Amino acid sequence: MGFFDFLTGGEEGQMKRHAKRVKDLNAQLEDRQLSAHWLAEQGSEEAIFGLLGRFSVSYEQRMKDADEKRYLSELLLDMGDDVVEPIRKWSLKNQNFALPLATVGTLRGDSAVVDILMEMLGRETDPFKPEKKRQILIMLAQHHDPRICERVPPCLMDFDEGIRYAAAEALLAQDTDDVIDDLGTALANRQEESNRLRVRIAEAFQQRGWVLGAHLEAVAERPPVGWRVKGDRLLPE
Repeated sequence: MGFFDFLTGGEEGQMKRHAKRVKDLNAQLEDRQLSAHWLAEQGSEEAIFGLLGRFSVSYEQRMKDADEKRYLSELLLDMGDDVVEPIRKWSLKNQNFALPLATVGTLRGDSAVVDILMEMLGRETDPFKPEKKRQILIMLAQHHDPRICERVPPCLMDFDEGIRYAAAEALLAQDTDDVIDDLGTALANRQEESNRLRVRIAEAFQQRGWVLGAHLEAVAERPPVGWRVKGDRLLPE
């Protein structure tokens, strides 16, 4: 250990200080960027976690916040595949994962992003903390992958209405008839109180020419507000 390292607490002490400064919104932008560069040059998992910490906080000035986060995303991209596993670990424990996962998508492709999102979805089991699960589903709606049709349908019965709605959007985004029965089941569910959700599913059935099939009787007895059943199809009133 050199004399300078001794005075500063060594590399470990510097790592902590730079990681802290990267997400200190009271620090000057130039100082945060210097710390970000220092962390990027180290390239260790701990250093990458330090860079990712900036994504967990936000400026009130959204344009500046977005610009700085894009800058950090570019630093992460320049580091290459070494950032993928730290981003996966960080995303499992943090809320603001969209931009870091976009970096994974650029480096490894959509399938790698869906891998991580599926792992995250499986871990979100607390009914009193729905926001992260909702954000996972919103991000899944940006991807096409058969696993979405397999893993997302149970979310249509979630306690939280926002999660149920986001799940429907993720399934509809797959643009496949494989989701008809799951969405029809949600539409026919007599316990579903969200007309917003039921109308969204009804719109998809009408626009895509889907028939109600086994769900016809239940939906005909209780169609969404503003909709009616004619034959085996849903039509707006």
